[in-house]
Amino acid sequence: MIKSFYNFFEKYKIIIFFFFTLISIASLGRAFYQAQLISFDFHFSPSKLVAEGVNHYEYILDGNHDDGPDDKIMYDQNGVYAQGLFVILIPFTYMGWDNAKLVWSILNIILALLIPLLLCKKFEIPKFQTLLITNLFLISTVFRIHIGYGQQTLLALIFLILPFISNSKLSIIFSGISFFKFNIGYVLFLYFLSLSKIKNIILSAIPCIVGWLIYCLLTDTNLIKNLFQPIQLLLFWDEGKAFPVTIFSLLKNINNFPPIFALIIPIILNFFVIIYIKHLNDNLYKLTILCLSALAFMPHQIHDYVLLVPLLIFSVKNFDKGICKINILFIFYFFFILRIFSLIYDIQPWEFPYGLFGYFNNFLTISIVCINLFFYKNTKLSN
Repeated sequence: MIKSFYNFFEKYKIIIFFFFTLISIASLGRAFYQAQLISFDFHFSPSKLVAEGVNHYEYILDGNHDDGPDDKIMYDQNGVYAQGLFVILIPFTYMGWDNAKLVWSILNIILALLIPLLLCKKFEIPKFQTLLITNLFLISTVFRIHIGYGQQTLLALIFLILPFISNSKLSIIFSGISFFKFNIGYVLFLYFLSLSKIKNIILSAIPCIVGWLIYCLLTDTNLIKNLFQPIQLLLFWDEGKAFPVTIFSLLKNINNFPPIFALIIPIILNFFVIIYIKHLNDNLYKLTILCLSALAFMPHQIHDYVLLVPLLIFSVKNFDKGICKINILFIFYFFFILRIFSLIYDIQPWEFPYGLFGYFNNFLTISIVCINLFFYKNTKLSN
């Protein structure tokens, strides 16, 4: 059956490519249109506060983000990022909200094209498969949600993949921009730590250090005080149950259980996973597991599943392996099937990371990480 499907695919691949391209163009148009209407996750207003000399962490921690008429923070732009993100977004604040949304959505679409193309080129994926992978990503629900919401995940991902594309010192330095988004960039830090590459850790920390210094200069904030404010804000929102659930969230139901441990324990488990893969020769596989484990061990909204792009590339490249067919089903579940569920059960996409769906999706992601680790150990796939 698989062989028949492959023969059909080869025979009609030009028609299939043309069909997917048309859908991709429609999906791009839809995402771009939604971004001009929504973009409520684009952190424009916290960055505007910083540009005006206001410490946005203190602004929120002091209770000023109350959605009232005098609230200077728009929508749910909750500010839980490293200082550097708000510094690099300052130029957008001089454009005005509508123009900033327009430019940011164009930049996000460019990143969405660059990421699969760069990875496919690096790992020698044939041209037609590269086009197929890119089209599948562009027609996915997670892509449209990411662009429509004005999210920053693709920005983090483009820098996270740099050390796997180039070994240059500049790539390592710029990879630290991925640290700005805590629930993604931390896996790269853990990877460098697992390899005891202190030089890489120091180089990749440069963007965070520079961003921190500039932030404190602009907002006239004490350096030491501001160093811990992102963590304070993270715990502030976590206490308010604003974050998506994971199976580790269940630990909070234990009496007197410190909430911070519900974040620390999965990070430790993730570190063990990274130690397990650190010396493998397959960089695509290592990148795939890093992205998967970030989704598995930290809370994530549905749009963060753009991190499945490396898994998609890995699975298409090794499609003859049984595990890769399972991976494709897993990817399609997040890329397409969840959207069908949302239409059938009248659930909005942003509701999936919460409640029973949230626990199931997280358990499923952790299971895929474990299955892939077991598969690789027993089959020894290589580049």
